[in-house]
Amino acid sequence: MKKIIITLSIFAVLFTSCERVDYGDINQNPISPEGDDIEAMVRGAMIAYGDQGYRAGYDVTSCYAQYQAQTSYTNEQLYSQFPGSWRTNYVSILNTLKRAHDINEYVTPIGNDTRTTNIKATTELFSILVWKRITDTFGDIPYFEALQGGANITPAYTAQKDIYIDLIARAKAARDMIDPSAPTLNADSDIYYGGDMTKWGKFANSMILALTIQLSNTSEAGMAQTEFQAALADAHGLIESNADNLVFTPDNAGNSQNPISHERASDYLLTKEFTDALKGAGSWGPLLSDTKNPTSNTHGDGRIAGYLDSNGDGLPYGFREYPDVYADNAVEMNYNYQAASAPFTLFSAAYTWLNRAEGSLIYATGEDTNTMFGNGIAASYASVVGAVGSAASHTANRLADVAGSVTMAQVIAEEKWIALFPDGHTAWTEQRRTGFPALHAAPEATNGGVVPQRMLYPNGEAALNPSSYTAGLQGLTPAEDKNTSKVWWAQ
Repeated sequence: MKKIIITLSIFAVLFTSCERVDYGDINQNPISPEGDDIEAMVRGAMIAYGDQGYRAGYDVTSCYAQYQAQTSYTNEQLYSQFPGSWRTNYVSILNTLKRAHDINEYVTPIGNDTRTTNIKATTELFSILVWKRITDTFGDIPYFEALQGGANITPAYTAQKDIYIDLIARAKAARDMIDPSAPTLNADSDIYYGGDMTKWGKFANSMILALTIQLSNTSEAGMAQTEFQAALADAHGLIESNADNLVFTPDNAGNSQNPISHERASDYLLTKEFTDALKGAGSWGPLLSDTKNPTSNTHGDGRIAGYLDSNGDGLPYGFREYPDVYADNAVEMNYNYQAASAPFTLFSAAYTWLNRAEGSLIYATGEDTNTMFGNGIAASYASVVGAVGSAASHTANRLADVAGSVTMAQVIAEEKWIALFPDGHTAWTEQRRTGFPALHAAPEATNGGVVPQRMLYPNGEAALNPSSYTAGLQGLTPAEDKNTSKVWWAQ
């Protein structure tokens, strides 16, 4: 056991070695105490991902998705050109998951024990979620040559196109090795699904839908359509119930908390763009006093009662300073979403249903668009504590908004934005692809007036890994390390 602890400590310093190490007595029954290190590693990585706040996690993307506005320190909502961060994702999460996967791979099963296979599937599927976030944030990133520690301290950047193709293949392979009847991680270690491999199988297919829908405007759309349709038909199923949502439930006693709770509450308020969209009020205007609805919704949305902490308006987005009359009276998100102990949904039934609605339009799946759309809204309403009114009525209202220049694709994208709240990262990723809701750049933006398309590569990359960094820039349009450059799938 001491060998393992020492090796992992060195490993973390070296950034992620994948070298084979002599783990001594680890080749024993993985259900015995000797296998508990794998359990601890998986648990630690899962917590580290769910707990991420600040620039690596929630805060910045919440501003970019225009869910929240900043009251005092407004650099993020004014689009300052600051570097992003990927250290936690690479070192604390992907590194740890890979180590758990690799140690597990070298374990010799006892008898008919197939626990190792399910652990490999779980670590792979969770890694895919993390990889997707990193590439969606930056564009081309270290991928195939990453996680090699001292063996390669200047890993090449992999093109985002190749990353997506590989992630789809990995998701399929991990899904297909799942055996729901076999032992797996214990419930304390798998903090998301408690070792329920049936749910991981549904997550796998739902993730494939998300990966392939993201490629709808690229040269890989044909492949994406084929894989989207195959995932719909796969026997493992899809996330269709909120009971199967991937939810981070903080363990405050174990020093983890909801990512939003890392914020200083007085620095953030909901945007008027978001609250006006929920109210179906007016349209967007540039002045501080204008209505700010960036959607085509013209009706009240009952989820507003659960999303907001009180009745009122949000703060107009994107200004450097605010008169007290605005900042003092604007509303925050409901405490159910920002408390340290509040659960945070990372992947939901509502998102999956709405992806299926969009897929029926662009990938010819044969599913009924209106039914998928309605199921998505129903799942979203059911997940919002305190929502009022009827999901069916809201569905009917939104379908009625489809007229003239307002397409069904636009309405689906707008409803994704509402249903994904408060997951700013996924909402921002979707909006960059579809262009909806029609978010307007901050009126006082400092980057030339463009809603950010990515984050800048982390500090040190240009100096410490210059050739790979320069090659990575070629995947952006334009090829500049700025937040206005578009990643491959958005070009």
